[in-house]
Amino acid sequence: PHLDCDPLVPEFCGYPFPSNVYTVEDSGTSSGRRVAFGDDFLRNNDSLPWDYSDGFSAGSPILTYLPGATDDAFGGITDIDQSLSATSPTMLLDAETGDLVPHFAQIDTQALQLPGIKPEEVSTMIRPVVRLKDNARYIVAFRNVTDGEGQTIEPSEAFAALRDETSSEDESIEARRALYEDIFEKIEAKGWSRDQIQIAWDFNTASDENNTQWLLHMRDTAFELIGEDGPEYTITSVEESTDEGAIDPTNIAYRIFGTFRVPLFMTSPEAGSLLLLDENEMPMINSETPWADIPFEVLIPQSALESPASPIEYGHGLFGEKEQIQSSHFRSFMNEYNYAFFGTDMQGMSDPDETAVREALSTGQFSSVHTMWDRLHQGFLNHLVMLRMIKTSFAQDDVFGALIDGDEAYYHGISQGGIMGPVILATSPDINRGALGVMGQPYSFLLFRSVDFNDFLLIIRVFYNDYRMNQLLIGMAQMLWDRVEPNGYSHHIVENNLPGVDPKEVLMRTAIGDHQVTTFAGHVMARTMKA
Repeated sequence: PHLDCDPLVPEFCGYPFPSNVYTVEDSGTSSGRRVAFGDDFLRNNDSLPWDYSDGFSAGSPILTYLPGATDDAFGGITDIDQSLSATSPTMLLDAETGDLVPHFAQIDTQALQLPGIKPEEVSTMIRPVVRLKDNARYIVAFRNVTDGEGQTIEPSEAFAALRDETSSEDESIEARRALYEDIFEKIEAKGWSRDQIQIAWDFNTASDENNTQWLLHMRDTAFELIGEDGPEYTITSVEESTDEGAIDPTNIAYRIFGTFRVPLFMTSPEAGSLLLLDENEMPMINSETPWADIPFEVLIPQSALESPASPIEYGHGLFGEKEQIQSSHFRSFMNEYNYAFFGTDMQGMSDPDETAVREALSTGQFSSVHTMWDRLHQGFLNHLVMLRMIKTSFAQDDVFGALIDGDEAYYHGISQGGIMGPVILATSPDINRGALGVMGQPYSFLLFRSVDFNDFLLIIRVFYNDYRMNQLLIGMAQMLWDRVEPNGYSHHIVENNLPGVDPKEVLMRTAIGDHQVTTFAGHVMARTMKA
């Protein structure tokens, strides 16, 4: 049945999540389903950002509520082996293959650390430690979870009716009797006793096309318009090492600022804009402002005067800006190893976007934040076009082209740039190697474990003060993030490459004890690329 709220968890509308009861059949999508959240589920949010989804994220947090649950039965984040054992209290099952998916389970320990959180706001959670498959069905189950007094928690009345085959006056329960016989049969095949199960449900992940088709369409459209000669660009200023006040005469020969032209798929070039979609739900170019002039910066090392430098596109940190390529350790690195760094702001998560995100959250409507996910599409397109520029038109520049080796180009990003780098690596045909520093996926795994999220969470909690809702919103956000973050792309880098892209080599480096980017999310990215 298609439901607004699921009686399996009567205490909180939206749990369990993700769940197929929040979808409808749709023959027009790759998965045959379409997400359709109801009004009570949405809590005054606009459904539009999710209306294009044909399933749930392959990196989603799996959320439910078991009243009074404790962590006593769960091994937690450092005991992944528990999830594959015969005595595991949790199950995440590939419904087609029957394979168990490694994960860890816990109650929401972040919620317990905050003052004023009520016990009933503490979610019971599963986090897969591998990326799930696209367009696949999964079954979730819990058993033998206990409360603070060591008593086994009883299932809800609705779930008990399904499990014990007792009558129910709820039409949604009667409508899924056959579905649940399939669910229980698959769970019991793994050695579980039906009468121990406290809750179980199924969900389908979104298709690969649903995650990648918008950005790939934008890339292909833009490259066709740009042509073989490469993007147009304008150099607006040049600083030479001999100029008074030059940034680093020892290491840097030229600091160059300019703009390059990119097709604009947004309502405007400014922060807060939205993607324009045509009648086929595909991004389209702004008819009134079809091109945008995007600022860029290039640093050419002194070593390039002796031999052309290989260019590296740099990915900046959280809500940062292109000028981060000017860091002193980068400047010495460029000159020692003969690399030219070039950068542009990651629209969607650059410095101007931070204000737009805060303003969107401050409206009290979380769905307003979809400007960030929309604008990241343009931000990634800008980076792809800049890579093409540096290898083609800029490498032919009358003045500086001789200092650039257009046959080689690479990517290097740190923190947000390390996290987002896989999208560029998976979609760019112009590079074959990249380095990702302080990386991880998916964002929903990172946020509640990052000190950087605290300020944004404070704004969210002004309008959504039940901590379960905070978790649900970020779980919903992951569905949109998959189109513009590594969870939607990192599995295409080393193998299963996207159209027009060759396999890449990637070096990944986590930062031990990092309180901004948890290393556990770095492990997920590494496993996804089979490092």
